[in-house]
Amino acid sequence: MKTNMMKSWALACLMIWCCSHSSMAQHRQGDQTFQPRVGVTLSNLPGEENSKMKVNLSYGVEIEQFLTDQFSVAGGVLFTNQGCKVDDENVSWKINLYYSTFPITANYYLLPGLAVKAGLQPAFRVKAKIEEGGEKIDLDRAMQLIFEDDDMKINSFDLAIPLGLSYEFQGVTLDARYNLGLIKLFSGFDGNVRNSVFAITLGYKF
Repeated sequence: MKTNMMKSWALACLMIWCCSHSSMAQHRQGDQTFQPRVGVTLSNLPGEENSKMKVNLSYGVEIEQFLTDQFSVAGGVLFTNQGCKVDDENVSWKINLYYSTFPITANYYLLPGLAVKAGLQPAFRVKAKIEEGGEKIDLDRAMQLIFEDDDMKINSFDLAIPLGLSYEFQGVTLDARYNLGLIKLFSGFDGNVRNSVFAITLGYKF
């Protein structure tokens, strides 16, 4: 009898503990969170000949405002190194494009902690480098020397559509999204080279 009562109490305590912890990922209308984030970008430049994906770090912060218990909007700033690797005639080099990005997303929570998201991401290019054998060359300067036409340059502004998923557990959030580039990287060229980026970040909501 005592054993059964102890089992019942233990089961009740376990259920209360599970409910209290699962509710931690359940936000309410009016909640606002602040989230530092760090992760990686897997970027490429489709349309660039012989281009391959490269991996770099990404970091930043995001603020999320809950309009209901299932719907929220979020905005933040992320600093990224995008671009690609290029293999050309047995020579391998990198295009490094450094951006300050400002993702704005609408988030719908399918389940407590699990959200789908979509939005717009304006970005401003800080600098651009070509890297080969550890040596880095300013890409803007190189293009000025190669092309006399001032119209041939790398655009300083970019716009993308972020689409993704995130999962939150006890404040820790894993976010995975694909950023589809809408603007051509180069102006004055016939090619259709655009940024294509997968971003995976880990954050903590305060």
